Amino acid sequence: MGEETGRSKAGSDDALYRKVTLYVMPLLITCYTVSYLDRINISFAKPHMMGDLGLNEAVYGLGAGLFFLGYAASEIPSNLLMHHFGPRRWLSRILMTWGLISMGMMLVWSEYSFYIFRIALGIGEAGLFPGVIFYLMRWYPTERRATVTSLFYLAAPLAGIFGAPISGLIIAHMHGTASLAGWQWMFLLEGLPAVLLAFVVWFKLSDTIEDASWLSSSEQVRLRANIDAENVRKPEMGILDVFKNVDVLLLAAILFGIVLAQSGIFFYLPSLIKGTGVTDTVQLGIYSAVPYAGAVIVMLAVGRNSDRKRERFLHFVGSCLFGVAGFLISVWFKHNLVLVLIGLSMALGGVMAVLPVFWSLPTAALKDVSAAAGIAFINSIGLTAGFFAPFIIGFLTQSTSTLDLGIYCVAGIWTACVAVSVVYFTRQKSRSAPAAVGASAGAVR
Repeated sequence: MGEETGRSKAGSDDALYRKVTLYVMPLLITCYTVSYLDRINISFAKPHMMGDLGLNEAVYGLGAGLFFLGYAASEIPSNLLMHHFGPRRWLSRILMTWGLISMGMMLVWSEYSFYIFRIALGIGEAGLFPGVIFYLMRWYPTERRATVTSLFYLAAPLAGIFGAPISGLIIAHMHGTASLAGWQWMFLLEGLPAVLLAFVVWFKLSDTIEDASWLSSSEQVRLRANIDAENVRKPEMGILDVFKNVDVLLLAAILFGIVLAQSGIFFYLPSLIKGTGVTDTVQLGIYSAVPYAGAVIVMLAVGRNSDRKRERFLHFVGSCLFGVAGFLISVWFKHNLVLVLIGLSMALGGVMAVLPVFWSLPTAALKDVSAAAGIAFINSIGLTAGFFAPFIIGFLTQSTSTLDLGIYCVAGIWTACVAVSVVYFTRQKSRSAPAAVGASAGAVR
């Protein structure tokens, strides 16, 4: 009788969370897909901007990375302001600001204007990702978060699948129209959707479970009960305590390695494919979409399986090592298009699969304003790697005339983050063991 009741509740909850997902996630995925165009389209603009503006590899690498410094510096205040003003207002503001600045990238005319616009773009976009992670934490319990975060992370491969070919087509076919270069048209047209989405988010997104008019009162009560039951088990933590917490610091270090690898792929994927002999801009865009398509399959499979088995460590480490192997293949066989595409698919699949599993970790331990601060802090530290990756690869490429050493460096640092993750998971296991023993003793008594 008890088992039947449990199965009935689980089935009822599954249906309810499906309803939430179908309403909330398409809009959030669309917003994040548009934001990822900023990470991808700069790599397509690279050769054309370098030629038109007289930039070199080191300047490109520094400018590409400065985005992340502006982003990281603004993460914590942005997430705390979202906690104050509410997700609907604040996410709308973020979309509007970064959309206008992204469109303004078409006005870049020199090395220093490139730096200024990239920093401004990072500041404008800051808070979108941690804000959404915090928002999802208000709706989904821990055991459902890796799956739903995997859906959210679909944005990155979707931006690659559709954004890469579109960027290539715009640059190739719009060049010279109205006396503008193709890369200028690309920034203008790909920044516009963010501005339009700001209005959609303002009118469609619900700040809280209780604000959701598309839910019945009984559904709101069930969702709130699930979240409240989980929050009761989480320790109280002040904002300043978050920044001193060892687990939070370890997670920030781990994310640094992951983002370093992710940025290395995003900023140099077209260059690696171009190294196999592909020179046509449209073909380059089409081939660049292949690794993103492969990443979708890997990411969704890993996220869903991790939630289903309620296991994080093996899924995390396995995804990282799978991605590192892909990096090595893309360098070892750099003149073979098929093997480079396989290697890049593995690298991107690994990095995209590990992120949803990663973000299920801090959200399981933090709540309320400490969660807003903690998520933003972890993300801001991790995102500084987005500055170092293109800068390191750009500097080493400028010095050695090859991408090889830069890619090896990124793969090595990502491997080191696996070692840090072992320390983190060991701490969690040692902490949970006494609780498990206590529970068993209580059951015996």
